[in-house]
Amino acid sequence: MSKPVIPASIANADAKSLLRLLESGSLKSVDIVNQCLDQIEKHDGYLHAMLSMPPRQALRAVASSLDDERAAGRLRSPLHGIPVIIKDNIDTHPSLGMKTTAGSLALLDSKPRENAPVAQKLIDGGLIILGKANLSVNLPSGWSAVGGQTQSPYVRGGAQEGDTKDGHSMPSGSSSGSAAAVAAGYSPLSLGTETNGSLVWPASRCLLYSIKPTIGLISQKGIVPVSHTCDSAGPMGKTPYDVALLLDAILDTPPHTSFTSSVTESWSNLSVGFVDYKTWWHDAGFLKPVEDATNQMYGSFQDAYDRIKSSAKSSADNVPLILPGDFDLNGQDSMLTVLLADFSKDFNAYLKNLESTNLTDFNSLRNFKVPDDAKVDWPKSEQAPSYVSVDQPLTRSHVNNIDHNQVRIDSAADLILSSDQYDAHLRNVRDLGRTRGIDKILNEHNVDVIIGPADSQFTKIAAAAGYPVASLPLGRLNYNGRGFGMLAIAGANQEAKLFEAMGAWHATFGPMEPSPVVAKGLEAKASS
Repeated sequence: MSKPVIPASIANADAKSLLRLLESGSLKSVDIVNQCLDQIEKHDGYLHAMLSMPPRQALRAVASSLDDERAAGRLRSPLHGIPVIIKDNIDTHPSLGMKTTAGSLALLDSKPRENAPVAQKLIDGGLIILGKANLSVNLPSGWSAVGGQTQSPYVRGGAQEGDTKDGHSMPSGSSSGSAAAVAAGYSPLSLGTETNGSLVWPASRCLLYSIKPTIGLISQKGIVPVSHTCDSAGPMGKTPYDVALLLDAILDTPPHTSFTSSVTESWSNLSVGFVDYKTWWHDAGFLKPVEDATNQMYGSFQDAYDRIKSSAKSSADNVPLILPGDFDLNGQDSMLTVLLADFSKDFNAYLKNLESTNLTDFNSLRNFKVPDDAKVDWPKSEQAPSYVSVDQPLTRSHVNNIDHNQVRIDSAADLILSSDQYDAHLRNVRDLGRTRGIDKILNEHNVDVIIGPADSQFTKIAAAAGYPVASLPLGRLNYNGRGFGMLAIAGANQEAKLFEAMGAWHATFGPMEPSPVVAKGLEAKASS
């Protein structure tokens, strides 16, 4: 029997392309897994995108079994035999050979009772979970005590001392490991989670497509929570089609037709609203300004707006979407108040479903102290949270704060809020996000989607509404090579409209440039 032809571009291949090779018999899942694991071994010593993985032998055995099923004509799903990486806040049973820590030493020894439903759906669909991805617990973005600092495979020089939380050198957003893993060729697909920006921000920085679906479409059981009001898992991939395939696989109630049917290549059936990207730009404390980078992005955004307007069914400029600072109620930000109130209750509920854990309740998380002998790659003081002065040494007490988001935990634990007060804040959040926010713009301007910059709190409005938001990759900064892009928001359960927009975007702006980590490998193979 002839040896299967393995293309040199597996590290940069999308899932659809790999599926075609599997279907033709020119490639096997075990070959894909081997190359993915080789890529991880080669690059993760400095990218720090992964937290835990099963042994290679175990993954090869899973892939080989799926190859046998394919040969026998038994396909579990359209993604049968495709690798995927999942964020390390998604429960997997210890028998799978991976921990579930959410990046925190406080959960290092926790043991889930069972796989989270979303992870089980992947397994049932014949996907191969290669491992768990690094994530942010607190500042800086992409850093965890368990895994250290995730580096973007696009950024020259990596995360820089003195940069802000989501500055140009940072991976941005807590699902940063999930994004870096796909961009570095570890896997064609990954699964992350988002409360506010945690999927679409890092996806944008790594020139990937991603979608946070309408709240409630994906089970959040078995996922370390922030807030049931705003949390959702979601897929990342190199193409809209891949993202649609993975979303199909993890939905609680699958749609009657695959979301892949919505991935078209034209704007002609879409009406698009645009926000003023300068008004929505991250403030300097969040994104440290670099004039050349800002000017490049502004120019690219305007060019994108102009190109879309020339092709769309209709468009509306500078739509007056409610702003992130408009959530005040009785002197409190209603969004933050709801998130804090949800956090303690949701976390306690999560702990109760674990087989075992060193934590008893939310207060035990609050009182957790990092062991003196913990082996951790601590961040530099310049990258520490705002409550740590950049000119003072990073002490063990500061490390406790960074490890498990002590400021947020203390705020949640100390919050005194009656049920009536909580309900008032939740009504305000939903009213501003939905009735006076997204729904108002969609209805009054007769548009299907609203587009704005990824480097913004555009995500807060989608989170407040519980509506879907998707990343639209656009280009790389001349300044340091990092990716940038835009976001699109649609109404409740209008994921199909977002996939239509993603497909049209992909057709308009083309495939994104592979990361240097992948491109160098391709050049080396081509020259050998």
